[in-house]
Amino acid sequence: MKILMICKYPPIQGGVSAECYWTAQLLSKMGHHVCVLTNAEEVEGEYRMNMTNKDRQLLTGFFTSDSVKVISTNSDRKHVFVPQVNPSVSKLLSRGLEVLESERPDIIWAHYLEPYGVVAYLLSEISGIPYIFRHAGSDIGRLMLTSGLQMIHRQVLRNATFIMTRQSHHDRFLDLDVPKERLVDSFSTKLRSELFFPTPCTIQDPVVLGVYGKTGETKGTGVLLDALAILKRDGLNIKLKAHWGGKDLSRYLYQIRELGLEDMVEVNDFIPHWHIPDFIRSCDAILFLENRFKITFHQPSIPLEVVSCGRPVITTSEVASKPLYDKLLVDGENAFIVEKEVGKDAVVETIKRAVSVLATREEIMPVSTFAIPETQIRVRLHRFLEQIQITIKERR
Repeated sequence: MKILMICKYPPIQGGVSAECYWTAQLLSKMGHHVCVLTNAEEVEGEYRMNMTNKDRQLLTGFFTSDSVKVISTNSDRKHVFVPQVNPSVSKLLSRGLEVLESERPDIIWAHYLEPYGVVAYLLSEISGIPYIFRHAGSDIGRLMLTSGLQMIHRQVLRNATFIMTRQSHHDRFLDLDVPKERLVDSFSTKLRSELFFPTPCTIQDPVVLGVYGKTGETKGTGVLLDALAILKRDGLNIKLKAHWGGKDLSRYLYQIRELGLEDMVEVNDFIPHWHIPDFIRSCDAILFLENRFKITFHQPSIPLEVVSCGRPVITTSEVASKPLYDKLLVDGENAFIVEKEVGKDAVVETIKRAVSVLATREEIMPVSTFAIPETQIRVRLHRFLEQIQITIKERR
C-alpha cells in the first residue's frame, strides 16, 4: 500500500512526533511505500531536537536506509504578506498536490488537527483519496474549542474514513455527527521493546536525577529548581541532568543562575526519540512533576517510558492517579509520589525519600518492561490497514 503521512516529525520534539516517526518507520518495514509530508524543518528553535548528521540520516530509515521518503516545507521570506503569517496550510497543500501526482498514494494518514488534518481533508476533497485522522490530547482538549476553527475542524472529523481515538472520547465525536463505525481504537507505536528495556542500576555518587520535556509551571520546572536550591543548602549530593526546551526555558535558565545552581544542573537541548531510553538508563531516577494540567484526560507517556527502562519515576499524585498509572506505579518501588500539593517543600521531601530508599538497595533491579513487542504492533497495524482497504472497496 502507498501511504502519504501528513504529520509532525523529527526534528520536532514531543510525543506526537515520536508516534508519527515510529509509525512511518514500521509501516515501511512492513513493506508499504511511505511518504511523510511535514513542516518539521520550520520548527522553532525552542522545540527543535539537537540532531547529529547520523541522527538526520535516521529520519529516512531507522531500520533500512532511505526506506521512508520525507518532504518538508521550509521557511521562505517570499511567503511574507500583510498581516504577516506563515501560510503553513497552503505550503503543505501545494507540496501535497505534488506528492499526489508523483507518489499516487492509496490513503492519506494525518496526525494532529493543525495543520495536518486540515491539509489531509483538502487533499482528499481535491483528489478523492480517503484519509484517516489520528488526534492528540490538545486537538480535542484545546483546538476544537477555538471558535474560529470549529467549522473547518468539524469538516476534517466528519469526512475522515476513520478517526483513531480512545473509547473514552467517542462521545465527543458522536456529538459532532461522526458515525460511530468510523471510530477505531488508537494504539501506540513509540514504546518500542528493542529500545525501552530495563537494565540493572547501582546508585551513583552524586545521585543523578534526570528530567526531559518542555518546561513550564504545569511541568513543575520552577518548583523543582527551588527544591534543588534547598537540597543544595542541606548538603544532599545530587546532580540534575535536563533535556529541556519550550518557550519558557530562558526564564528557568535565569532562575538557575539566580539560585546558584550552575554546578548542580546540566541543561541540554531536546534529544531524538531513539536516544531517550539511553538517557533514562544513565540516571538513577527521572522526575516528571506535571501538575494542574488543563487537559485533564491527558495521558503522559514519560512515566511509562521511565519504568520500562527499569528506573523509578518521581512524579505527582495527579499523574499517579490517572487510569494508565493508578495500578502501575507503586510508591517506594518503581515510583516516588509527591502526595501533597506540588510545592518546593513537598518536592524536597519526596526527592530526599527517593534518594534514601535507593541508597539502601545494593542494586536497583530492573522491573518487567512495559514496552510493546514489535510483532504485536505490526499485527494491529496490519489489521487496521486491512480494515481500511475493505472500507474503501465498499464505498466504491
